Amino acid sequence: MRFILYSWQANNEQILADNLIKMGFEVVWFRKECKHYTRDMELAMEMIQAVHREAAEAVVSFNYFPIVSMICHTCEIPYYAWVYDCPHFTLYAKQVCDSCNHIGIFDREMVRRLEEDYDINTLHHAPLAVDCAYFEEAIARASRGKREKYQCDVSFVGSLYTDEHNYYELLFDGERDAAASDCGRMEALIKQQCFSYEKDYLRQAVTSGQIHLEELQKSMEEQGLMLGEDYFARPEDILIAAVLEKKVTVEERWKLLTGIMRQLSTCDSSVMTDGRGTADRNLDFRLYTGSDTGKLPELNAHNHGTVDYHTQMPLVFAGSRINLNISLRSIHSGIPLRVLDIMACGGFVLSNRQPEVTEYFEEGVEIATFGSMEECIDKVHYYLSHEEERKQIAEAGQRKVKEEFSYEAGLSRLFEV
Repeated sequence: MRFILYSWQANNEQILADNLIKMGFEVVWFRKECKHYTRDMELAMEMIQAVHREAAEAVVSFNYFPIVSMICHTCEIPYYAWVYDCPHFTLYAKQVCDSCNHIGIFDREMVRRLEEDYDINTLHHAPLAVDCAYFEEAIARASRGKREKYQCDVSFVGSLYTDEHNYYELLFDGERDAAASDCGRMEALIKQQCFSYEKDYLRQAVTSGQIHLEELQKSMEEQGLMLGEDYFARPEDILIAAVLEKKVTVEERWKLLTGIMRQLSTCDSSVMTDGRGTADRNLDFRLYTGSDTGKLPELNAHNHGTVDYHTQMPLVFAGSRINLNISLRSIHSGIPLRVLDIMACGGFVLSNRQPEVTEYFEEGVEIATFGSMEECIDKVHYYLSHEEERKQIAEAGQRKVKEEFSYEAGLSRLFEV
């Protein structure tokens, strides 16, 4: 089969192409920025021409693009979309129901909700994949000095969402008449949901009428949150995913990272040696983020900026004794790509609990998980002082992703119909 791979500069596109070729498929790249998810006619015309010129039999992409679905529907070929973002609002586009679509989603709960709430039958559960050999080669190519540069005790790689479309403050600023009555209860609700993984207090509050959705819709429209006539998403789904769950993520990441940093600053490092003869050093916590930490001085002092996904990130994951995963709260069940990437690099993962994380990986054998801020900090202490156990878990995690989360396995799941 000959695929057109639609490229939008996603990190893993070359890895995807290489693995498709290894599996015996032909790959033709199509690179063009999508200027409008449902109405980019320039992209549509060029891709249709490419489909015919290359005699392509299908299109594949990371994430779902409605305009590509329209193209495949016109050309009568399948469209395979592998979604790794959550939330991913193009899944609410009207084209999602077209029969050409074969959409793999890494979050099983997202699949369930879209199927049950919107009667969509083009979706299926497809956990993400990782190419261990790719990251192992990236680590091996780095000089010893460069690898040592990224060695530390605890690290987190990811956004703090402090400066990216902060809709929560815009909707619940206390100055709008429509939002003023909700401000107090929203603060209490966000606090209640933080580090609570068993119950969905946010959805319960919205669907039960505790939050005055009708009053908020005008403000949501003013902020450009409503998706428009090409989409069928309900306002409550947008509010929860784009505003409330994002706010919980902001609070959790800030509180947890600050708490760990403070604890490490008071630790006796003599009982937390890492086997490199450094028992008398200060414990090293590092944050790798492009988010603005200027208003968070404690974290700002530990912010090392962004890292390149292909060359620097593997060295961080391999060099950190503990790699934290703090999932976006809009991911309700799935295994975030960060978890698989860390394991592929031979890194130790300490993650918040997710249904699929604990389903696929054994606690204390291939991964360590936490269900509260206190448990997370306790496990940081424990694994910094149990070096051999930590190494064994990291090695077992790497074996698991090699065996069960390869691209061959992932693509086979994606192509299931």
